[in-house]
Amino acid sequence: MENDNGSSIQRMMMEISRMYMEKCFGKLKNLGIHPRQMPILAVLWRGDGCSQKELAKELGVKPPTVTVSIQRLEKAGIIIRKQDEKDQRVSRIYLSEEGRSIIKEGMRMAKEGEQQLLAGFSESELCLMRRFCVQIKENIKAMPGSDISPDDLPLKHFCHRENKNKI
Repeated sequence: MENDNGSSIQRMMMEISRMYMEKCFGKLKNLGIHPRQMPILAVLWRGDGCSQKELAKELGVKPPTVTVSIQRLEKAGIIIRKQDEKDQRVSRIYLSEEGRSIIKEGMRMAKEGEQQLLAGFSESELCLMRRFCVQIKENIKAMPGSDISPDDLPLKHFCHRENKNKI
């Protein structure tokens, strides 16, 4: 569906998403982490002490997918690995104090970003926008699927997952 200036809604949504992600990625890099590491930190924020397997399951990826990020976060002092007290074969992953500070700052930046993103909209416009977004998500769910694994999607880690404990 094209509008008067030739821009489809799909193209505008893709441009908005790309522009917003570029801004968010830049802010995350200023915190000293790679944007793909933020979902790992978010999972640990909700439930510190995950095993690598549990962390991968929560993120919807295979355990080797998170290995490099975990190693880098540990080397940077953002997370700490400790042996499980009951099963020495299992390592538990915890946020360090620095990791907790990064998450708090990331949450502050996300809130600020959302305020900037939605500036100038009335409450009724925001209500309509939420309604439209829900409808778009439902329409996407109803589309015929593909054989692509979630691990193959470049921005998989930044998709909002249905979760009661959102940060």
